[in-house]
Amino acid sequence: SMHGMARIATETGDKAYIEEIRGELMPYVRGERTYNCNFPNYFCGGNASAWMLYKGLLPEVKETAVKYCEQIRNEAPRDPDGILCHPKMPSQNAIWIDVAFAVSPFLLFTGLTVGNDEYVEDAINQTVKMIRQFYFEKTGLIFQCKNFRWPGHMSEDHWSRSNGWGALALCELAVHLPDSHPRKQEVTELYLRHMMACLKYQDENGMWHQEMTQIRTSYVETSGTSLLLYALGAGIHAGIVPESELPHFEKGLKGMLAYISTDTDIYHTCCGCLCPGQGTKLEYAAHPTMANDFHAFGPVVLAMGQAHFMGIENI
Repeated sequence: SMHGMARIATETGDKAYIEEIRGELMPYVRGERTYNCNFPNYFCGGNASAWMLYKGLLPEVKETAVKYCEQIRNEAPRDPDGILCHPKMPSQNAIWIDVAFAVSPFLLFTGLTVGNDEYVEDAINQTVKMIRQFYFEKTGLIFQCKNFRWPGHMSEDHWSRSNGWGALALCELAVHLPDSHPRKQEVTELYLRHMMACLKYQDENGMWHQEMTQIRTSYVETSGTSLLLYALGAGIHAGIVPESELPHFEKGLKGMLAYISTDTDIYHTCCGCLCPGQGTKLEYAAHPTMANDFHAFGPVVLAMGQAHFMGIENI
C-alpha cells in the first residue's frame, strides 16, 4: 500500500501526497515503528522508502537502506543457487516467488540511487533465478514455491498472486534498468514472456482467478488481478508492451470495480497462502478469500494509480 501511495505521490508531484507518504515512512526510517517481516528492508519502509529515495524525496533513508541491502546480501540465508530462502527454514532451501516482490525492487532502487552495481545485480538475480526455477513451459506461468514440503517438492499451482508478484518484480526491472545495462534485454524478454502468458488466462471480464488455469472452476482473485494489471499498465506506459494490449488493461480495471464497494471494501482476496497442504492445484483453488484481507489494498492502489498516470479517468 505504501509502495502504491509513494508512486502516486511522486508521479503526480502532489506536494500534499508527498508529505503524507513521507509522514507514513519516517517513523520506519527513524526506527520508531517496526513490522513483522522475513527480510530487514521492511524495517525502514521497504520498497516505498527505496522508491522515494530513488526519486530524491526521502534522502533520510539512504544510510539505513544501504545498511539493509548489506544485511540482505551478506546475512540472509540463501539456497545453493544464491536465491534468498525462508529465514525460518534455511536448512530446507525453501524458496518462494513472493520474495521477488519483497526484496528485488528495494535492492534495485537503492542500488540505482547510490550507484552500487552489486545491489542491482542481486535484484536481477533474485527475480530472474526464481522465474526460471518456477517457470512451467506448458502454460508459460510460474509456480509459487519449492522445498516447503520435502526436498525437491515444487508446488503445482498457477496462483494468481504469485504470478502477480513475479510480474511486478520483472516489470520494475524492465522499466527502470537503464537502457545501457547489459541485462536489460534479458529481463525485458522474461517480462514480456510472462505478461503474454498471463494474458491468455484473463477471463471475459478482465479478471484472473485464484488458480489461473481453471477459469470456470476457480474463483476470481483480486490481488493477483491487480498486480498483473499494474505490471501490464506500467509496461504499456513505458513502451515495452505493445499499445495493442491496452484493451486488456482497461477491461481488467472495469472488472475490478465489481469487487470494490463504494466505501472501498475489497472482496475476493485470497488469504495469506504459502503452499497449502501439499501445494496441489486443488488446495490452492480451495484456499479461502476474505473481505479486506491485508493483501487486498496495495495491489489495487498500484493498479488504479497506474491507470491515473496513463490518463484513464473513467471506465
